[in-house]
Amino acid sequence: MDVQAWPSFADVLDQLCSAPRAGTGRPYSNVELGQATGITHSYIAHLRKGRREPTLQTVVALSEALDVHPAFFVGGRRDRTPHLPDRPFAVKLNRLFSLVHPPGQGEITPEAVAATVRRRAEAIGDDGWTIAPNTIRDLRSGKNPSPKLKHVIALAVAFGAEPAYFFDEELAGRVEEQLETHQTMERLGVNEVILRATATSPSAEVRTKVVLALVRALRPEVESEELLRLLEQPDLGPSGATGESSLR
Repeated sequence: MDVQAWPSFADVLDQLCSAPRAGTGRPYSNVELGQATGITHSYIAHLRKGRREPTLQTVVALSEALDVHPAFFVGGRRDRTPHLPDRPFAVKLNRLFSLVHPPGQGEITPEAVAATVRRRAEAIGDDGWTIAPNTIRDLRSGKNPSPKLKHVIALAVAFGAEPAYFFDEELAGRVEEQLETHQTMERLGVNEVILRATATSPSAEVRTKVVLALVRALRPEVESEELLRLLEQPDLGPSGATGESSLR
């Protein structure tokens, strides 16, 4: 996943502030936006110029004042309703830790995640894309409930998820469901066989028949109802719904 696949936070914020507001027809001044959010106007000026890094809490506050979804700042939906974030960052991060790891192995360590982020930084030539293992631990425990946006994005990319996962509840639910499905298929021991057998068949009906036949042959003890439920989920490849993770 390209961490530069969407406009920068500063560009999005500046465009939103410069657009005419409904009701007044005038753009937001830094002072007006500061009064609406409780953020100092000087800090907003720095954010618009890319001189400061916002926290998750700042992104949420700005999105409310500017009437956009917080996911919009990281390439997600613009409409605020529905699916606003309602779970703490720690809960979502821990879900990724529990669902994304090499087959047959336990959870990866904060050190491994930090190393993945560091490799991505080297790949894009930006040494600012780093995160310390202890910072990750603080985020997982909830000790730090409002990480820097750069850390939010870096962690999402490390797990192969869209950064909007941390802001958009509908997207988060879909991602988690598909990751759970992939994890279940790996547990049943049929994922790789299914992928090879269905790679050349675009027909959903043919795919379903092939999968059912394979699983029944390899795992006859699996209930048909469970199989059908799994087959209703899209994107059962190694990357699930989230793109390829460097941690797998």
